Amino acid sequence: MSIGITSVPTGRADTTQANALQARRAQLLQKLAALEPAKNSASASLVAAENAFAAEQAQLLAAQQRLASLNTRLLALSGQIADDEATIVQAKQQLAALTRQSYESTATNSWVAAVLNSTSFNQAMDRLASTSHVAEQVRNLQANVRDKEQAIKAEKAEIQSDAASSTALEAQLALDSNALLMLVNDRNLALQAASAPARAIAEQIAEIDQQLAAGSAPRRSSTANSGACGNHFAYGQCTWYVATRRCVPWLGNADQWYGNAARMGYPEGHVPQVGAVVAFWPGGDGASSVGHVGYVEVVGPASGVPAGSFKFSEMNYNGWDRVDYRVLPDNSSGIQGFIYNK
Repeated sequence: MSIGITSVPTGRADTTQANALQARRAQLLQKLAALEPAKNSASASLVAAENAFAAEQAQLLAAQQRLASLNTRLLALSGQIADDEATIVQAKQQLAALTRQSYESTATNSWVAAVLNSTSFNQAMDRLASTSHVAEQVRNLQANVRDKEQAIKAEKAEIQSDAASSTALEAQLALDSNALLMLVNDRNLALQAASAPARAIAEQIAEIDQQLAAGSAPRRSSTANSGACGNHFAYGQCTWYVATRRCVPWLGNADQWYGNAARMGYPEGHVPQVGAVVAFWPGGDGASSVGHVGYVEVVGPASGVPAGSFKFSEMNYNGWDRVDYRVLPDNSSGIQGFIYNK
């Protein structure tokens, strides 16, 4: 008696495997969602530390600029002091001459001498007036010299005091900046640690997505471009993020997307459309050496987006596994082009 082996129909086996994968994927998504609060908290702490560091850097730069300005003023004042000191020396010499002249003019019996030696009453009055004028010159010159010296000393003292305060402030800000930089590094490490479990789970989800995409590829032709169709990219990168927003069947770094998509028959152009992939040249608009990609959200004119511009979302521009939004002109020089849906 022979024993027959009953085989499970292939379609049923595929369905069972797909259901198992979907169930596993749902479990992983729940775990990923449970990890989000801790990761978001670590990310918020990192952002706060980065903002505090940026603010401290701005204060440090302002203090350095003020100190440089004070040093420039002090240098200019040193030249002015040298000129003023020469002027003061001349003034003092002039003052000495006027003092002698005043003394000689106002010596004992000078009034009598001025009158007796005059040939007329008017001449005597002129000599007396001249004597009074010399005395007034002496007093004015003394006051000018004294005021000049005091003004120079006061200004120099003020600048030196400001420079000392600015130097102390710059030193303190530098210390604070270094401390904040260490805090940023610590919180970045904390974010990496908090993201590690999420990254591992996301990689498992991406692997399941690839298996599901491979198993359903022959039956997906009508909807291949309407949403995500598997994610073949590293978690937390710009390529991974865009592949979660729409179907990306090609592979490669961001700088290879434009060419790879064209080879797979995806239409491309240089006019933004909602749902399109925006691909950047390496180094263009802040892209890395391997390019950058984003997902077009809004095309202007719209709220917050002027005509001739578009708004897009992206990941890993301001930090790994971090999504942000930017608005750029349609014709920005850093843009390689747009990849549209089929």
